[in-house]
Amino acid sequence: MEIPEEPPTDPITNHLLATFFGVCRGRRFITTTVGAFPLPLSAREISDWLDAHPSPLDRREVDEVMFALDVICLSEADD
Repeated sequence: MEIPEEPPTDPITNHLLATFFGVCRGRRFITTTVGAFPLPLSAREISDWLDAHPSPLDRREVDEVMFALDVICLSEADD
């Protein structure tokens, strides 16, 4: 199977995706006897990342995108 080429993106999309990947590195997990399960991102994880890596975008917009991407990623992990 051929791997398709990535679609073209703009600098803002690249910035938001890189921010999401960075924020996810601080994701919390709940651990039980049957495994570890990712918790939804909170404003704390986003704040921790943005404190170290400031964004030129409005915080409200960054939060909105981070939470939307998180819902998509967590729902795909459940499938």
